[in-house]
Amino acid sequence: MPIHATAFVDPTAVLDSSVEVGPYCRVGPHCVLGEGNVLMQGAILGPRTVAGKGNVFHYNSIVGHDPQFLGFDPETKSGTVIGDGNHFREFSTVHRGLKDGTNTVLGNQNYIMTTAHLAHDCTLGNNNVLVSFAGISGHVTMEDRCFISGHVAIHQFCRVGTLAMIGGRSGIPRDVPPYMMTKHYGEVVGLNVVGLRRAGVGAPTRMALMRCYKALFRSGLALSTAVAAMREEFGADAAPEVAHLLDFCSVKSKRGMSRGPRKGTTAPNEDDD
Repeated sequence: MPIHATAFVDPTAVLDSSVEVGPYCRVGPHCVLGEGNVLMQGAILGPRTVAGKGNVFHYNSIVGHDPQFLGFDPETKSGTVIGDGNHFREFSTVHRGLKDGTNTVLGNQNYIMTTAHLAHDCTLGNNNVLVSFAGISGHVTMEDRCFISGHVAIHQFCRVGTLAMIGGRSGIPRDVPPYMMTKHYGEVVGLNVVGLRRAGVGAPTRMALMRCYKALFRSGLALSTAVAAMREEFGADAAPEVAHLLDFCSVKSKRGMSRGPRKGTTAPNEDDD
Protein backbone atom coordinates (compact mmCIF):
# COMPACT_ATOMS: atom_id res chain seq x y z
CA MET A 1 0.00 0.00 0.00
CA PRO A 2 1.65 3.28 -1.12
CA ILE A 3 1.40 5.40 2.04
CA HIS A 4 3.97 8.15 2.43
CA ALA A 5 6.08 8.09 5.57
CA THR A 6 4.83 11.53 6.64
CA ALA A 7 1.13 10.62 6.32
CA PHE A 8 -1.02 9.66 9.31
CA VAL A 9 -3.60 6.89 8.94
CA ASP A 10 -5.70 6.16 12.03
CA PRO A 11 -5.40 2.52 13.17
CA THR A 12 -9.18 2.09 12.88
CA ALA A 13 -9.27 3.15 9.21
CA VAL A 14 -9.71 0.47 6.54
CA LEU A 15 -7.97 1.14 3.21
CA ASP A 16 -7.94 -0.95 0.06
CA SER A 17 -4.43 -2.05 -0.91
CA SER A 18 -4.55 0.18 -4.01
CA VAL A 19 -5.21 3.43 -2.12
CA GLU A 20 -2.48 6.07 -2.46
CA VAL A 21 -1.83 8.40 0.47
CA GLY A 22 0.57 11.25 -0.24
CA PRO A 23 2.86 13.30 2.00
CA TYR A 24 1.37 14.97 5.08
CA CYS A 25 -2.10 13.52 4.50
CA ARG A 26 -4.36 12.52 7.36
CA VAL A 27 -6.97 9.73 7.35
CA GLY A 28 -9.22 9.92 10.40
CA PRO A 29 -10.79 7.24 12.59
CA HIS A 30 -13.18 4.67 11.11
CA CYS A 31 -12.65 5.81 7.52
CA VAL A 32 -13.22 3.21 4.79
CA LEU A 33 -11.58 3.79 1.40
CA GLY A 34 -12.25 1.57 -1.59
CA GLU A 35 -10.21 0.69 -4.62
CA GLY A 36 -8.18 3.33 -6.43
CA ASN A 37 -8.71 6.33 -4.16
CA VAL A 38 -5.89 8.87 -4.25
CA LEU A 39 -4.99 11.39 -1.55
CA MET A 40 -2.61 14.02 -2.85
CA GLN A 41 -0.26 15.94 -0.57
CA GLY A 42 -1.96 17.51 2.43
CA ALA A 43 -5.43 16.01 1.85
CA ILE A 44 -7.39 15.33 5.04
CA LEU A 45 -10.28 12.92 5.61
CA GLY A 46 -12.34 13.37 8.76
CA PRO A 47 -13.92 10.69 10.95
CA ARG A 48 -16.16 8.04 9.36
CA THR A 49 -15.53 9.10 5.79
CA VAL A 50 -16.56 6.25 3.51
CA ALA A 51 -15.45 6.49 -0.13
CA GLY A 52 -16.16 4.11 -3.01
CA LYS A 53 -13.79 3.72 -5.94
CA GLY A 54 -11.54 6.07 -7.87
CA ASN A 55 -12.05 9.29 -5.95
CA VAL A 56 -9.28 11.89 -6.04
CA PHE A 57 -8.68 14.17 -3.06
CA HIS A 58 -6.44 16.90 -4.43
CA TYR A 59 -3.81 18.96 -2.61
CA ASN A 60 -5.01 20.28 0.77
CA SER A 61 -8.66 19.31 0.28
CA ILE A 62 -10.54 18.61 3.50
CA VAL A 63 -13.41 16.12 3.36
CA GLY A 64 -15.45 14.92 6.32
CA HIS A 65 -14.31 17.53 8.85
CA ASP A 66 -16.50 18.84 11.68
CA PRO A 67 -19.46 21.09 10.78
CA GLN A 68 -19.17 24.83 11.30
CA PHE A 69 -21.78 24.80 14.05
CA LEU A 70 -21.37 26.46 17.43
CA GLY A 71 -21.33 23.86 20.15
CA PHE A 72 -20.67 20.88 17.86
CA ASP A 73 -19.25 17.93 19.78
CA PRO A 74 -16.27 16.40 17.91
CA GLU A 75 -17.20 13.03 19.43
CA THR A 76 -20.45 12.98 17.43
CA LYS A 77 -20.72 9.73 15.46
CA SER A 78 -21.53 11.26 12.08
CA GLY A 79 -19.76 10.91 8.76
CA THR A 80 -19.48 11.50 5.03
CA VAL A 81 -20.46 8.94 2.38
CA ILE A 82 -18.95 9.29 -1.09
CA GLY A 83 -19.60 7.26 -4.23
CA ASP A 84 -17.19 6.71 -7.13
CA GLY A 85 -15.08 8.95 -9.32
CA ASN A 86 -15.49 12.23 -7.46
CA HIS A 87 -12.86 14.96 -7.54
CA PHE A 88 -12.21 17.31 -4.64
CA ARG A 89 -9.90 20.02 -5.91
CA GLU A 90 -7.39 22.09 -3.95
CA PHE A 91 -8.66 23.61 -0.69
CA SER A 92 -12.25 22.46 -1.22
CA THR A 93 -14.10 21.55 1.99
CA VAL A 94 -16.87 19.05 2.77
CA HIS A 95 -18.25 18.69 6.30
CA ARG A 96 -19.76 15.64 7.94
CA GLY A 97 -23.23 15.24 9.47
CA LEU A 98 -24.35 17.30 12.42
CA LYS A 99 -25.89 14.60 14.64
CA ASP A 100 -25.19 10.97 15.54
CA GLY A 101 -25.97 8.67 12.63
CA THR A 102 -26.21 11.43 10.01
CA ASN A 103 -24.06 11.80 6.91
CA THR A 104 -23.20 14.22 4.16
CA VAL A 105 -23.72 12.17 0.99
CA LEU A 106 -22.28 12.48 -2.51
CA GLY A 107 -23.02 10.19 -5.44
CA ASN A 108 -20.71 9.61 -8.40
CA GLN A 109 -18.60 11.79 -10.71
CA ASN A 110 -19.12 15.06 -8.86
CA TYR A 111 -16.50 17.75 -9.44
CA ILE A 112 -15.88 20.07 -6.49
CA MET A 113 -13.54 22.84 -7.65
CA THR A 114 -10.98 24.78 -5.63
CA THR A 115 -12.25 26.47 -2.44
CA ALA A 116 -15.87 25.34 -2.97
CA HIS A 117 -17.62 24.44 0.28
CA LEU A 118 -20.25 21.77 0.96
CA ALA A 119 -21.72 21.99 4.45
CA HIS A 120 -23.06 19.35 6.81
CA ASP A 121 -25.92 16.98 5.92
CA CYS A 122 -26.04 17.92 2.23
CA THR A 123 -27.03 15.31 -0.35
CA LEU A 124 -25.63 15.44 -3.89
CA GLY A 125 -26.56 13.13 -6.73
CA ASN A 126 -24.28 12.48 -9.70
CA ASN A 127 -22.25 14.57 -12.16
CA ASN A 128 -22.69 17.88 -10.37
CA VAL A 129 -20.16 20.71 -10.73
CA LEU A 130 -19.43 23.21 -7.96
CA VAL A 131 -17.25 26.02 -9.29
CA SER A 132 -14.65 27.82 -7.16
CA PHE A 133 -15.95 29.82 -4.19
CA ALA A 134 -19.44 28.27 -4.34
CA GLY A 135 -20.88 27.94 -0.83
CA ILE A 136 -23.54 25.28 -0.19
CA SER A 137 -25.17 25.55 3.24
CA GLY A 138 -26.33 22.67 5.41
CA HIS A 139 -29.12 20.26 4.46
CA VAL A 140 -29.15 21.27 0.78
CA THR A 141 -30.34 18.57 -1.64
CA MET A 142 -28.92 18.64 -5.15
CA GLU A 143 -30.09 16.22 -7.84
CA ASP A 144 -28.00 15.30 -10.92
CA ARG A 145 -25.94 17.28 -13.45
CA CYS A 146 -26.40 20.65 -11.74
CA PHE A 147 -23.92 23.43 -12.50
CA ILE A 148 -23.25 25.83 -9.63
CA SER A 149 -21.20 28.79 -10.85
CA GLY A 150 -18.55 30.69 -8.93
CA HIS A 151 -19.39 32.81 -5.88
CA VAL A 152 -22.87 31.29 -5.55
CA ALA A 153 -24.35 31.01 -2.04
CA ILE A 154 -27.20 28.55 -1.47
CA HIS A 155 -29.34 28.83 1.68
CA GLN A 156 -29.73 25.83 3.97
CA PHE A 157 -32.55 23.35 3.22
CA CYS A 158 -32.85 24.45 -0.43
CA ARG A 159 -33.37 21.90 -3.21
CA VAL A 160 -31.64 22.18 -6.58
CA GLY A 161 -33.23 20.18 -9.39
CA THR A 162 -31.66 18.09 -12.13
CA LEU A 163 -29.73 19.99 -14.83
CA ALA A 164 -30.29 23.33 -13.11
CA MET A 165 -27.70 25.99 -13.82
CA ILE A 166 -27.08 28.83 -11.37
CA GLY A 167 -25.31 31.93 -12.68
CA GLY A 168 -22.28 33.37 -10.96
CA ARG A 169 -22.47 35.65 -7.90
CA SER A 170 -26.03 34.55 -7.13
CA GLY A 171 -27.69 34.23 -3.76
CA ILE A 172 -30.18 31.35 -3.72
CA PRO A 173 -32.75 31.61 -0.90
CA ARG A 174 -35.34 29.21 -2.42
CA ASP A 175 -35.53 25.94 -4.37
CA VAL A 176 -34.19 25.95 -7.94
CA PRO A 177 -36.42 23.99 -10.35
CA PRO A 178 -34.99 21.30 -12.63
CA TYR A 179 -33.78 22.15 -16.16
CA MET A 180 -33.86 25.89 -15.47
CA MET A 181 -31.30 28.70 -15.29
CA THR A 182 -31.31 31.15 -12.41
CA LYS A 183 -29.33 34.26 -11.59
CA HIS A 184 -29.17 37.15 -9.13
CA TYR A 185 -31.36 36.42 -6.12
CA GLY A 186 -32.79 33.11 -7.32
CA GLU A 187 -34.60 34.51 -10.37
CA VAL A 188 -35.57 31.85 -12.94
CA VAL A 189 -34.58 33.37 -16.29
CA GLY A 190 -34.90 30.57 -18.81
CA LEU A 191 -34.54 26.95 -19.80
CA ASN A 192 -31.08 25.35 -19.65
CA VAL A 193 -31.19 24.47 -23.34
CA VAL A 194 -27.44 23.87 -23.71
CA GLY A 195 -27.38 21.53 -20.72
CA LEU A 196 -30.40 19.63 -22.00
CA ARG A 197 -28.83 19.18 -25.43
CA ARG A 198 -25.61 17.93 -23.90
CA ALA A 199 -27.62 15.48 -21.80
CA GLY A 200 -29.25 14.09 -24.96
CA VAL A 201 -32.74 15.48 -24.33
CA GLY A 202 -34.47 15.78 -27.71
CA ALA A 203 -36.11 18.84 -29.26
CA PRO A 204 -39.75 17.77 -28.60
CA THR A 205 -39.04 17.42 -24.87
CA ARG A 206 -37.11 20.70 -24.80
CA MET A 207 -40.08 22.43 -26.44
CA ALA A 208 -42.43 20.91 -23.85
CA LEU A 209 -40.16 22.10 -21.05
CA MET A 210 -40.09 25.57 -22.60
CA ARG A 211 -43.89 25.57 -22.58
CA CYS A 212 -43.78 24.63 -18.89
CA TYR A 213 -41.24 27.36 -18.16
CA LYS A 214 -43.46 30.02 -19.69
CA ALA A 215 -46.53 28.78 -17.80
CA LEU A 216 -44.79 28.29 -14.44
CA PHE A 217 -42.48 31.29 -14.37
CA ARG A 218 -43.68 33.85 -16.93
CA SER A 219 -47.49 33.73 -16.94
CA GLY A 220 -48.11 35.41 -13.59
CA LEU A 221 -50.26 32.47 -12.47
CA ALA A 222 -49.93 31.01 -9.00
CA LEU A 223 -47.44 28.16 -9.18
CA SER A 224 -49.99 25.52 -8.14
CA THR A 225 -52.43 26.76 -10.78
CA ALA A 226 -49.77 26.68 -13.49
CA VAL A 227 -48.66 23.18 -12.49
CA ALA A 228 -52.26 21.94 -12.68
CA ALA A 229 -52.66 23.51 -16.11
CA MET A 230 -49.52 21.83 -17.41
CA ARG A 231 -50.56 18.47 -16.01
CA GLU A 232 -53.85 18.80 -17.85
CA GLU A 233 -52.14 19.91 -21.06
CA PHE A 234 -49.55 17.12 -21.20
CA GLY A 235 -51.53 14.41 -19.41
CA ALA A 236 -50.25 10.87 -18.98
CA ASP A 237 -48.07 11.14 -22.09
CA ALA A 238 -45.79 13.76 -20.59
CA ALA A 239 -42.06 13.18 -21.11
CA PRO A 240 -40.21 12.02 -17.98
CA GLU A 241 -38.45 15.39 -17.75
CA VAL A 242 -41.76 17.27 -17.87
CA ALA A 243 -43.25 14.99 -15.23
CA HIS A 244 -40.20 15.47 -13.02
CA LEU A 245 -40.36 19.26 -13.32
CA LEU A 246 -44.04 19.33 -12.39
CA ASP A 247 -43.55 16.91 -9.51
CA PHE A 248 -40.60 18.96 -8.19
CA CYS A 249 -42.66 22.15 -8.30
CA SER A 250 -45.56 20.43 -6.50
CA VAL A 251 -43.57 19.62 -3.36
CA LYS A 252 -44.23 21.93 -0.43
CA SER A 253 -40.65 22.50 0.68
CA LYS A 254 -39.12 24.39 3.58
CA ARG A 255 -37.79 27.21 1.41
CA GLY A 256 -40.41 27.66 -1.31
CA MET A 257 -39.77 27.90 -5.06
CA SER A 258 -37.72 30.41 -7.02
CA ARG A 259 -39.89 32.46 -9.35
CA GLY A 260 -39.55 34.09 -12.74
CA PRO A 261 -38.33 37.55 -13.78
CA ARG A 262 -40.31 40.68 -13.16
CA LYS A 263 -43.12 41.37 -15.60
CA GLY A 264 -41.91 43.07 -18.76
CA THR A 265 -38.37 41.64 -18.74
CA THR A 266 -37.17 39.23 -21.42
CA ALA A 267 -35.59 35.87 -20.69
CA PRO A 268 -32.38 35.17 -22.65
CA ASN A 269 -33.54 32.01 -24.43
CA GLU A 270 -37.30 32.33 -24.40
CA ASP A 271 -37.60 31.76 -28.15
CA ASP A 272 -35.00 28.98 -28.41
CA ASP A 273 -36.10 25.74 -30.09
